[in-house]
Amino acid sequence: MRLLPPIVHPITHAPLTRRDDAYISAAGDVFRDAKKDIPCFVPGTLEKIMEKERSGMINDLKTFLRRSPLLYRFLIFLISPVCLTGMSGSRFVKRYGKDAMLLNIGSGVHRYRSDLVNVDIFPYVDVDVVADATKLPFASASVDGVLCECLLEHVPTPQAVVKEIFRVLKPGGCAYILIPFVYPFHASPNDFQRWSIEGLKILLREGEIESIGTRAGPTSALTAQLVTWFAIALSFGSETLYSILSVVLLLVFFPLKFVDLVLGYFPTSIHGAADFYAIVRKC
Repeated sequence: MRLLPPIVHPITHAPLTRRDDAYISAAGDVFRDAKKDIPCFVPGTLEKIMEKERSGMINDLKTFLRRSPLLYRFLIFLISPVCLTGMSGSRFVKRYGKDAMLLNIGSGVHRYRSDLVNVDIFPYVDVDVVADATKLPFASASVDGVLCECLLEHVPTPQAVVKEIFRVLKPGGCAYILIPFVYPFHASPNDFQRWSIEGLKILLREGEIESIGTRAGPTSALTAQLVTWFAIALSFGSETLYSILSVVLLLVFFPLKFVDLVLGYFPTSIHGAADFYAIVRKC
């Protein structure tokens, strides 16, 4: 079992005791493992809601592909509409030594290094702790660094997630945040918001921003919009056909995104970028 930060009650933050396949509070609350040695702090009611939201052809396909993390990550890199430039999450974690305690919140199947603690609301392959990002089961000021990539748009209360990130970070600890700006609706399992750079600064105002910039440029935004536009136009109102075309058209348009290997580094790319990143320090 991977070394975890001190585990506490996700709501009261009281200490928990590990017994067999569960964590137990002094008040009698029991949090049973989702799988062998994968602690789960998501209530059954929330699990049912999330499973319902995750239904649909696109989400079913994503869930199927995530059974093979290497293949899933390769396909995301190659044929997704997004060409990633600028500071990456994998580069961010390299600033920390092996003795650092690091979290990846909303990790999915992405494992950047062996000692990184992956947290997700679903028990995917490579997930270490199943938890709600708005109620993390970790002690306050127990983590050196946090990754949070492409999660905040998928939660109805992103401010609550940011508050939890700052709570678990040690003073002086940093978080790497990745969010969309100009990008179509993409339910995974749902989709709620977008931010400009100025909006991202407001969202992270509790901390001190170390760096901020474009992570996927304007051509990535254009590629995603072209896939969406043609899927809408050619599906004639059929949701099923729209879902099929959204996948097929990626094979047509994805090469366009690589123009961002140039445009993504232009300072003016912030006016139409697909994604922004920020590194923020807890004061």
